Amino acid sequence: MEYIKDYINLTVLDKRKFNLICSGTGTGKTYYIANEFRHQLPSIKPHEIIFVASRSLIVEQQNKVKGISKFSLKNKNIISYWHGEIDSLDVIRNAGIQIMTYDKIINILSKRNIEGLETLSKVKAIVFDECHTLFSDTFIKDMEMLKVWIRDTLYTGKKIIIGLTATPSIIKYYQKEWGVSINKLNEEILINYKVKQLHCTNFDTIPYIVTTQLEGKTLIMCYSYRQCKELKKKIPNSTILISKSNKNFTKEMDNIRQYIINFESLPDTFIDDDGEEKELNVLITTSTMREGLNLREYSGVRNVICCFSDELHVTQFVGRARYSIDNLIVADTYINADNSSTNIYLSNCRKKFKNYMRNKDNTSWFDSISHLVDHDVYGVKRFILTHDENKFIDYINCKWLVPKGISERELDKYKIYKKEHKDEIVDMAIKCRLLKLYLYKITFNKVINLMKNSLGYMIESKQGTIDKKRHTYKLVVDFDEEKINLEETKDDNRNL
Repeated sequence: MEYIKDYINLTVLDKRKFNLICSGTGTGKTYYIANEFRHQLPSIKPHEIIFVASRSLIVEQQNKVKGISKFSLKNKNIISYWHGEIDSLDVIRNAGIQIMTYDKIINILSKRNIEGLETLSKVKAIVFDECHTLFSDTFIKDMEMLKVWIRDTLYTGKKIIIGLTATPSIIKYYQKEWGVSINKLNEEILINYKVKQLHCTNFDTIPYIVTTQLEGKTLIMCYSYRQCKELKKKIPNSTILISKSNKNFTKEMDNIRQYIINFESLPDTFIDDDGEEKELNVLITTSTMREGLNLREYSGVRNVICCFSDELHVTQFVGRARYSIDNLIVADTYINADNSSTNIYLSNCRKKFKNYMRNKDNTSWFDSISHLVDHDVYGVKRFILTHDENKFIDYINCKWLVPKGISERELDKYKIYKKEHKDEIVDMAIKCRLLKLYLYKITFNKVINLMKNSLGYMIESKQGTIDKKRHTYKLVVDFDEEKINLEETKDDNRNL
């Protein structure tokens, strides 16, 4: 295990430049700031350092680190001290490094100024964690004002300003228009954990991949709450977690959020919308969890799915796991913001992903995240279902795929034995044009064989008593773990 403290050279700190530390998850960035950084600069007191985090989740977690204190806008004394209105240290005697979110430092700069005094004049160092937030989270009110203030502060050379990020490319992308010089305190991005297998797909194929090809628990990051709901309908044992500021945030979401903060893991179960307790296998979230969430290997999360295909979101979301995960799935997803001129960086990254999906020799997109993956570009698995295949699979997964951990009492509704149910499955296969046969030749058994041989389903045939009558029935129980090949699927269809 390598840590960032062994790679930082503070002798090259430059007060007139934006000092950049490039480091991935689990490399000890927060520990370094809370301990090594201030000890190597003994002239700076802890309360003269502001640590700015991108998410409230981060503040709540890092507040537990010794030497870091959670800042509150209600603490008028420390703000007065920072501005030079109060000279006495008594008001902040036991204060550590003050950690706050971006919106709070913006609030201080825009609304907490004192006439005749220089704002934050006694603050000697400001550390911007996940500093790409300056450019990626432009929805934060007055973010442009903060960037101007940083630039003007650097021109005066009165403070040390440091940015921490695992994705320095977005800083470099906007550097020229920002008008700020960058000073790297370490040259290469330090990465401790790597993805064992990278998959590339699209949004519509996600439910199929989750329900048939992945083992272990899964995290999914969507662009919007609407997309989260769309996936939840199609993925059993899944639930949603969004930002606390969202009007759709619920008490159950808060319970899950707090559990993650406290235990760096996922709860075993959740209360679903129908009021029933269910096993939690898939957590679907928005970008509220792009940073700040820490998960340990005992969480059981082995797969991460990112509906953003740009380097920034992929890198940050994978970084929630403090270990090497089994699978990273990047899904091409339509995002309204791609059409906005304010998101040029993100839209350009997604164009590169689309080019790669069209032509595997166009490797520019893969190159941007290759340091996260434990194989080369030839090891990437690209998989996209056709519209018809996806429609049929969604139908099966929503209605007939047996959820994990289901009780014996609930199992009856997944048993396929009634003629109307068999006919319904055959009709759906016909509508989705899965079998290239005359209609009278498409039978229930042929559809079942297609599901087992080409679509990856494991189907059991059993006998038992249902409603006091003896029946032979089928259960769609799992994926048979054979690799799916769409070309072979088409050949199998023709030969059935």
